[in-house]
Amino acid sequence: MALNLPQISLSVSIKNSLLTSVFLLLAILGGVSVMATMRLSALQDAVEAINRDRLPKIHALGDLNVSIAHAHLVAIRAALSTAPEPRAEAEGELKRRIVEVQAKIASFRETIGSDAPMKMAFDQFVHKWDLYLKQQAVMLEPEVGANRERLEHVVNVQAPPIFQAVVDAIGHSLKLADHRADSAIESATLDAQLFRIVLWSVNGVSVLIGLATLLFVIHDVSMPIFRITRSMEAIAKGELQTEIPYADHTNELGLMARALAVFRKSLVENERLNAATRTLSELSEWLQSAKSEPELYQMISTVLGGLMPECTGALYIYADSRDVLEVAAEWNGTSTTRSLHPDDCWSLRRGHVYIHGTNEVEFRCDHVHGDVDENYCCIPILAHGETVGLLHVEYNHQGEETEAEAKARFADRARLGLACAEHLSIAIANIKLREGLRDQSLRDALTGLNNRRCLIETARRQLLRASRSRTPVSIVTLDIDHFKSFNDNHGHEAGDTVLRHVGEILKTGFSGDDLPCRLGGEEFVVVMPNCGIEEAALRAEELRARVEALNISYGDGMLPRVTVSVGVAAYPEAGMDLTEILRVADGALYRAKQKGRNRVELASGGMVPPIDEVTDRAVAALDAIVARAETRPIATSPSPSTPSAVRSN
Repeated sequence: MALNLPQISLSVSIKNSLLTSVFLLLAILGGVSVMATMRLSALQDAVEAINRDRLPKIHALGDLNVSIAHAHLVAIRAALSTAPEPRAEAEGELKRRIVEVQAKIASFRETIGSDAPMKMAFDQFVHKWDLYLKQQAVMLEPEVGANRERLEHVVNVQAPPIFQAVVDAIGHSLKLADHRADSAIESATLDAQLFRIVLWSVNGVSVLIGLATLLFVIHDVSMPIFRITRSMEAIAKGELQTEIPYADHTNELGLMARALAVFRKSLVENERLNAATRTLSELSEWLQSAKSEPELYQMISTVLGGLMPECTGALYIYADSRDVLEVAAEWNGTSTTRSLHPDDCWSLRRGHVYIHGTNEVEFRCDHVHGDVDENYCCIPILAHGETVGLLHVEYNHQGEETEAEAKARFADRARLGLACAEHLSIAIANIKLREGLRDQSLRDALTGLNNRRCLIETARRQLLRASRSRTPVSIVTLDIDHFKSFNDNHGHEAGDTVLRHVGEILKTGFSGDDLPCRLGGEEFVVVMPNCGIEEAALRAEELRARVEALNISYGDGMLPRVTVSVGVAAYPEAGMDLTEILRVADGALYRAKQKGRNRVELASGGMVPPIDEVTDRAVAALDAIVARAETRPIATSPSPSTPSAVRSN
C-alpha cells in the first residue's frame, strides 16, 4: 500500500486503500451509513431552517440599515445645499429614499410573523425611525436653512444622536437575528459532535481491520488537511502572514491550498478597504473641524497619503479668476503639474469622472506627463452644483503585480477616490463658505479695506502685545475734506469713486503689520504696530501728499482736487486702550480741520519731524506717483507742489 503519494489524486489513493477492507466493514458501514443519513438529514434541516428563516431577515435588516444611512447622507446634503436646483434635486432623492425605506420596513414587518421578541425589537426601531423623520423635517425647514448657525446646530448636534438611536435599534434587531441563527448552528454543531462520538465508537471496533487504511489517511490525508485547517484558523484570527502548505501540489490538497491563498489575499484587501472606510468616516468629522483652507488641505494630504499608499495624488483648486487650477494639496510625491487649465483635463471638459487605463477608447489628459502610468483618474470636486477643484490620482504599478492585478487594484483605488471626493466636496464648500462669511464680516464692501469690527478686534490684540513687549503703536485717523460737496455737486457715485481711490492709496501705502480700515463714511483709520509717532507722522504726510496728487476722472471730466486732514496719536502716550487713543487722534484731526485742512497734526506732546525730511519724503512720493501716472492714462497725474508742513499742537 502506497503511503506517500502527494502528486497522485487523493480519490484514487483512498479508493485503492479501502478496497482491501471494504467487505469486512460493509456491515458496520451499513449501520454507520444509516446513522449518517439520519444525522446529515438533521443537519440539512437545520441549515435549511437557517437559510429559510434567519439569513433572509439578517440580509433584509442589513439592506435596511444601508438604505437608512444613504437617506441620512442625502438629508444632510439637502440641508447644506444653498442653491435651489441642487437642493431640489437632493430633496427629490431624499423622498425616494424615504419611500424605499418605508417599503422595506413594511416588507420586513410581514416576515416577522409571531416572533414576539423580534416584533418588539423592530417596533422600537420603527418608533425611533419616526422620531428621526421628524428631526429630518426640522433639518430641511427653510427657516433653519436660512440661519446658518441653527442649521449647523441641527445637523451637527441634534440630528446625530437621533440617527444613532435608529442605527442602534436596527443593530439590536440584527443581533437578535444573529443570536437565533447562532443558536440553530450551535444545536446543529452539538448533533454533529454526537455523531462524531458514535463514529469514533464504531471505528474503535474496526481499528485492527482498517489499521493500514488509517495510517494512510493520517499520513496523506488527515495531516495535510489539519495543516491547511490550522492555516485557515490562523488566517481567520487575523494572522494573514501565515504560511499555506501544499500550494505546489497538483492534487486536491494543492487546489485547496491555492484557493486558501486567494482567500487570504482577498481578506488582506478587504481589511484594507474596511480600514479605509473607517478612516473615511473619521475623516469627514476631522475635515469639518478645519479652521482654514491651508489646514484643511494639510489634513487632506496626510489622510489620503495613508489611504492610498501606492498612489500619487494631488488636489487642484480653482483660482479666484476661475481660469486656472492650482495645486492645493499633494501626497506620496510632488506633482509635476503645479497648475492646469480647465481644458487640459478630460474630466473637467466632459463634466464627470474620467478613469484612464480601463476603456477601449481613451485619451490622455494634457496635464498628465508621459512618464505617468496609464492608470490614473481625474475626479471633479463639486460643491453646491459648482466645480471647485479636481482630485487627481495616479496608480504606481508595482513590479510583482500582474497587469490584471494592477487593473483590479487601480479600480479599487478609483472607487476609494470617488468616496473621498464626496467628503472633500462638502468640507471644501463649508470652509469656503465660512471664510467667505468671515471676510464679508471684516471687509468694507466699497473700498476693500478692513471695517470697524476688524479694527476693534485687531487693535485690541496689537495693544495687548505692545503692553507686553513695551513697543509703541501709532494710530492715524484721516477724514476727506469737504466730502459732502462731492456727493452734493456730483452725486453719490462720485463720492464712492473718491472713497475707492483713497482706499486704494491706503492699501498700497500700508502693508505688512499695518492695518488700514474704513471707520465709516469718509473717515479712515490706520493702526501701525512697532511704529513711533515721529515715523507715523512722516508716513501720514506721504499719504496726505499722495491723496492731494490724485486726479480722478469721472464721467466726461475730472473731479475737484481731493485732500485729507490727518491726526496722529500713539500708545502709550495718548492712552492705554483703543477708544482713548482714537479720541486723542480725532482731537488732532479736528485741529487740522480748524487750521485750514489738508494737513497732518500730532497729538499733544508729540515731536515734530524735521521739515526738510518731511518735504524730501513727500516729494519722493509725488515723483513715484507721477511715474506711475505716465504709464496709466486713467491713473493719477500729480502736479508737484510743496506739501504742507507737519504741525503739532
